[in-house]
Amino acid sequence: MSKTSIPTTMHNCATCRRWTGTAIPNAFCSWVEIDVHETGKCMGGTYHMCSMYPMQSCSKWEARW
Repeated sequence: MSKTSIPTTMHNCATCRRWTGTAIPNAFCSWVEIDVHETGKCMGGTYHMCSMYPMQSCSKWEARW
């Protein structure tokens, strides 16, 4: 398990509303804590129904927070 924090303004799976993995926002929703080795399914993006790592990205990113 390798946890890290990233800003919610980054355009990657962890900050996209289509990603089903775990991303825990801070009190101001400006940063999220993620496990870089966890995968979550993409629900409606370029990689629909594929398991994606939190730092991956695509052209159909949508803000989660």
